[in-house]
Amino acid sequence: MTDAVFVARPDDLTRVNTCLRSDMRYWTRVLGVSDKVLLKAVMSVGVDSWAVRAEIRRLRRK
Repeated sequence: MTDAVFVARPDDLTRVNTCLRSDMRYWTRVLGVSDKVLLKAVMSVGVDSWAVRAEIRRLRRK
């Protein structure tokens, strides 16, 4: 048996839905960030997943 944790992916992978806890759990795990960082990125650029990814990369370079 494996110790891997299964996190269900959202129905819409083009948007980061911060209202659903399951989506937040997915995106924080996939992007390797905390809830706080994910929310900051979404507040800055909106809910488009590619824009959020780019914003997180930008925040990591600071």
